[in-house]
Amino acid sequence: MDWRHNAICRDEDPELFFPVGNSGPAIAQIADAKLVCNRCPVTADC
Repeated sequence: MDWRHNAICRDEDPELFFPVGNSGPAIAQIADAKLVCNRCPVTADC
């Protein structure tokens, strides 16, 4: 089975992982994306 089937981000909006900018709201978006990745069982394969 493809590792992507087990990825937690499969149910997230892809835009979460592509913040615009590097300050303000983008910082919060980056933190949210990292929370998703940190709880994912297939991070090493991603």
